[in-house]
Amino acid sequence: MDGNTADDAYTADGVYMAGRHAPEGSPAHRLYLWIECLHEFMTRFYDQFTYEEWEHDYAARSLPELEEALLDFCSLDDGGDGNAMYVESAAAYLGETLIEEAGGRWDWDETAGTDGLPVVCPDPVLGLPPVAPLLVVGRALTDKSGQVLATVARLLRKAVRDRQREHPEWWPRRVPTPWVRYGTILTACNTPRRWKDARILDRLQWWGEEAGGRALWDFAPASLDTLQALLRKNFSTVEDYDRVAHEPFWTMAAWYLGQYVVENKDALWQYREVNPGAPPGTWYAEDCYWAGSIFVSQRLRYDGHAEHPWVMLREAVAGVPLRDVVGRFPDPVPRDGFTKGATWPEALWAVARPEHLQAPPVPPLTEAELTELTAADDLAGPDWHDNHRLNTWLAARRDAFAAWAAEAGGGTAEWDFSPASLDRLEALVRGRFAGYEETVAAHGDPFLVGAAWYFGEVQVRECGAVWRWRPRPSENPDDTYDVPMVEGPEAVDEAAVDEDDEYDDPEDDHLHICDPTGELRALHLRGPDDHLRDALAAYA
Repeated sequence: MDGNTADDAYTADGVYMAGRHAPEGSPAHRLYLWIECLHEFMTRFYDQFTYEEWEHDYAARSLPELEEALLDFCSLDDGGDGNAMYVESAAAYLGETLIEEAGGRWDWDETAGTDGLPVVCPDPVLGLPPVAPLLVVGRALTDKSGQVLATVARLLRKAVRDRQREHPEWWPRRVPTPWVRYGTILTACNTPRRWKDARILDRLQWWGEEAGGRALWDFAPASLDTLQALLRKNFSTVEDYDRVAHEPFWTMAAWYLGQYVVENKDALWQYREVNPGAPPGTWYAEDCYWAGSIFVSQRLRYDGHAEHPWVMLREAVAGVPLRDVVGRFPDPVPRDGFTKGATWPEALWAVARPEHLQAPPVPPLTEAELTELTAADDLAGPDWHDNHRLNTWLAARRDAFAAWAAEAGGGTAEWDFSPASLDRLEALVRGRFAGYEETVAAHGDPFLVGAAWYFGEVQVRECGAVWRWRPRPSENPDDTYDVPMVEGPEAVDEAAVDEDDEYDDPEDDHLHICDPTGELRALHLRGPDDHLRDALAAYA
């Protein structure tokens, strides 16, 4: 998923921010709150509910795996909020996946569920009804077929394909959802993990002894009294504490207090990365109290509490008993064992009661229709070497080749895709454009586009290269790498390969990739001894 460096959702008139100051409880305000919650849902999902190798990429191919994990996770209920939070996160992930497939955006439907639910509205051009991901997930739990999430995605994909058959240049457009891309989720999850691991080492290596002896710091309630006494012995005022709060010793003291809460209150370390595009006053803006620093949070329960450990220490210096500060975190809820066969978490009855899950979330399909739909789409991501965008471009280039060759001089007889013809192509490009900047400015010029295709096609026919292009247009209009390219496996020097090495899988080989458009532009930057035909040597 591409980055959201310039989110339309965060512009002054962005549809997602429009409800920020709307009346509380209105659809616009509830949509705003849902969008702000998505980052928390996604980080919690990645960090707490998925395994280490989970690819958080909002790809349709992940939906069968997600549904299998959903059914497994929610087959047992321990009486806590975990199942409901899992369902919420799975619904949010499904929604983002459907938007990736069919464009559009999130909206709020007052008629869905008990009192309104977030819905995905595909690109309006498709003319499709909204999809309520939470109800889709609920139906998946009810049906237990393992095919519900994938079927929804397949139906959207079919609508997109049908549209593209009539309008080859069309691609679904989406409103970017702020702060849910994979890189952001990964950073938010890994930052507290790395910070916590470093503090554990510090505790073992030096802090425990400097703080009076390791035996004192056993995460028992009495250690809170010891920490409180240590603070008040060293600081007579809050201002004194503030001056050294971020020194290593007191950073470790803050870690100990936070870890105490983790050990005794079922809390977790958490981090909210600052979103530089977020408006002031929103949840991930630089001025947000929780953004940009690590804190402890009971994030796996709806009535949980959160605190910055540094602030907790500060309160103790100010005279608040440390036990009272920690006491703001509710005690762990007693668990009476697991209940088997749970389907729809009771905690979600307020937003979608079980009866709302009876209506199918997608048009009913016969067994034959479902079989046909499944056979036509295996949910694999669009292949970079065989996709609608690339194939449409290649077909257009082939159709335009005769006209291009006539304009270039000599017609198709002269432009025979031979290595020798690259010297003529090079001279033609150097003579047609005065310099690099002029070539860059002409990136959409039909002659230059045709020249790039011809250069790449020579590599395809002479060297066995294959064309490749990003299946979906980049969200960044200035992305100079979003162009058709050719690739081929690098030659392997078998004399230098150890017998134990395996080269059977071509996916393991390093690939040679050539950007024909970039190479044509670079002609004006390189010396007279560099030629287009040199590109063929890479395939030797």
